[in-house]
Amino acid sequence: MRLLSRFCTITGLFVSTTLSAIVPNFDMVDTPTAVTLPKGAFNVGFWAYDSGGVMTRAFLGLHDNLYIGVLFDTENVIGDQTARMNIPGVIARVKFTDGWGNFPLLIAMGYDTFYNGRYGKTQEEGVNPFGRNIAGPYLVFTKPVFIGGAEQHFHFGIRSPLQPNYRPDDTAIFFSFDFPLGPFVPMIEIERVYFDGSRLDQTLFNFGFKLSIVDNLSIELGIISGARLRTNRIISFEYMNRF
Repeated sequence: MRLLSRFCTITGLFVSTTLSAIVPNFDMVDTPTAVTLPKGAFNVGFWAYDSGGVMTRAFLGLHDNLYIGVLFDTENVIGDQTARMNIPGVIARVKFTDGWGNFPLLIAMGYDTFYNGRYGKTQEEGVNPFGRNIAGPYLVFTKPVFIGGAEQHFHFGIRSPLQPNYRPDDTAIFFSFDFPLGPFVPMIEIERVYFDGSRLDQTLFNFGFKLSIVDNLSIELGIISGARLRTNRIISFEYMNRF
C-alpha cells in the first residue's frame, strides 16, 4: 500500500502542477500512454512531420479517467507542393485503474490514429479526393518504476487498424520508456512489432524528448526510423490548461 500511496501522491502532485507548469506525456513519440486528462482540462497540440505535413489535435477531459477530442491532418502545408487535407478523425481514451496495493499500473483503452507521417496515410484513388489516416482501437499499460529515487514510466500495448479498412494482420504491439529529468523528458520507443515474424524489417525504432519551455507549454522533437524506411522527423507544440 505504501508504494501505491507514494505513486498516487506523486501522480497527484504531477497532475496538479501540469496545469501550471509541466505538460504530461499523453503520447510518446508515436504511441499512446495510459495517462488521461483531468476533468475540465484541455490540451491542444500541433505536430509538423516529414514532407511539410501538419497535424492538429485537441481533446477535453470529461472525467479524470476519460477524454475525447478531434484531429485534423493536412499534408504538404509547408513547401512548394499542393496541400492536401485528410479526413478529420476522432480520438478518445478511458482509463480503468491506477493499480492495486503495492503495484501501481495504469490501464487504458482508446481510439486514435497510427503512425505520424506518410506511413499513417492511405489514399483511395478515384474514390475520395481526401486521404485517410489509419486509425483504430488500442489497449495500453503504463507502469511507473522508481530508479535512483526518481519516477520513470514503461509503456506497452497493442493496437489494431480499423479505419479506413479493418486489417487484423496489421495488429501490432509497441513498447516505450520515458525518464523525466525535471521539465526535460527523454523518450525511447519500439513500435509496429507484428506477430508475423517475417516483417521485422517494418519495425520502427523511435526516440525523442519533450521540454516544458514555459508554463503549460511544451515542445517535443522526435525521430521515427526503420531499417528500410525513410526517417520521419517530428516537431510538436502542446498547450494544456483548464476552463
